[in-house]
Amino acid sequence: MVKNDYIVSFLLIIAIVFSIIFYFNARPLVKDKNVLQYTAGCSSDKIDASIYSLRGDTSLIGAFISFDKVPIDDTIRAELTKLGVFLREDSWIFDYVLAEIPTEALCNLADYDFVTGVFIPQEN
Repeated sequence: MVKNDYIVSFLLIIAIVFSIIFYFNARPLVKDKNVLQYTAGCSSDKIDASIYSLRGDTSLIGAFISFDKVPIDDTIRAELTKLGVFLREDSWIFDYVLAEIPTEALCNLADYDFVTGVFIPQEN
């Protein structure tokens, strides 16, 4: 009888230890949800993972925008201005330009057909 009590106690201690391990391993996943991928409110193939991995409380994104054709015309510039997107005109590289993008405008920017991508260059 005493031997059974020790076995039950031992199994209970093991269950508690495993519960604690699983609890602390699952907690970092909650912190990972504070990224733009979860807080932006949209999902688009045009938005690169480098953008989605930014902090969720980011208010202004410095990133490159790629366009389907260049030079862009005044109509496109007006649409970007309405969104609050500021293009760094001295930074054009082929069909890419560095821009300051308000986070709340990111989803609307990706909806435009003239935009082919939004990304932050990454070092390897």
